[in-house]
Amino acid sequence: MNWKLGRVFAGLCALVVSAVWVLPAGAQMSEVKEKPPMYSYVGFWSIPRAQWGEMAKADAADQKILDKEIANGTIVGYGNDENLVHSPDGPTHDGWWSAMSMAGLLNVLDQFYKSGSATSPVLASATKHSDGIFVSRHYNWHSGSWKDAYEHDRPTN
Repeated sequence: MNWKLGRVFAGLCALVVSAVWVLPAGAQMSEVKEKPPMYSYVGFWSIPRAQWGEMAKADAADQKILDKEIANGTIVGYGNDENLVHSPDGPTHDGWWSAMSMAGLLNVLDQFYKSGSATSPVLASATKHSDGIFVSRHYNWHSGSWKDAYEHDRPTN
């Protein structure tokens, strides 16, 4: 009789341990909630080092359009990055903005073309250029401003 009781007890312990492992995993999965889509445009540029000062001026000039679009709610954030550590073939600069609609995202891009900013001489000096539009339903952005900050991206394999 003790042998059967021991097997039942061992079975109950295994069940409890399994439940303890499964509950935290289930709780973590339920914490991640899908949000409305947020659209982000990113333009990547490889600018010759002699033109980096001109690129900084172009970014500063673009800020007027971006600030206006933040104020009227078309976009929710924007930024520019200078990649101090980059590969010979990789981008040296990028500019991005995010909106809660694809229409808002493309409206800003259209404004850059209409203003002539998208075809400026410094951008024409780029040795490489690519763009991307990304959609996220899992984000946790916060308003704020950073200057002289560093960004770290995890490499993808």
